Amino acid sequence: MIIVVPVRLAAHDRVTQTTSRELTDSSVLVASRQRPSAKELISVLLYLPDAGSPAGVMGKVRSPPEKKDEFWLDLLDTGGVNQRIRALVSRHDGNSSRNTPHRAMPRYPASIPVSIESDDRRFAGRAVDLSSGGAFIRCKEKVDVGSVVGMKLLIPQHDEPISASARIIHVAESSAGHAPWSEQGFGLQFIDGDDEFRTQIERYLDKVTGSSPTRRAG
Repeated sequence: MIIVVPVRLAAHDRVTQTTSRELTDSSVLVASRQRPSAKELISVLLYLPDAGSPAGVMGKVRSPPEKKDEFWLDLLDTGGVNQRIRALVSRHDGNSSRNTPHRAMPRYPASIPVSIESDDRRFAGRAVDLSSGGAFIRCKEKVDVGSVVGMKLLIPQHDEPISASARIIHVAESSAGHAPWSEQGFGLQFIDGDDEFRTQIERYLDKVTGSSPTRRAG
């Protein structure tokens, strides 16, 4: 099932904070431009939207990765992790098409300046809603669904912008036929950030929701 949750991958000296494309109780399709070796073992943290801590498990890369910006990991010795994943999948199963991405992580209103790099262009936008897995960017620039862009976010009360790549999931055009409350821009899914990116996103969301910090990199 197409479910988006944050995922941390660590192998040797490589660490990336990214997101899932699909999720089952025994495997995860990871959105990433990292190119691990076939059958490589990777330490995985799944940031599931329940009350538990990030779920740690080992993953094995399927052979061979089929696309340049995603790859499958088979989850090994999952223990109680697969029960948590099953509970997540069951909540979304039947709600809509299995080919429609399910936003497992809640989104919250935001107003965060964003810089986007796409091919040879650089332009500004604003993240007007945010989750730990992605954002909607208010912007008039044209982007293609499925393309991968570079991005920097200037999180409030954090001196330096945080960086990651992102995959464009959908585009909202402004036209006379649209509802008056619709906004021009695009939705994106975070991929290939670092631990600082994840920490600052979660810290910001903790402040927005008034909750205590619960999701940190391992």
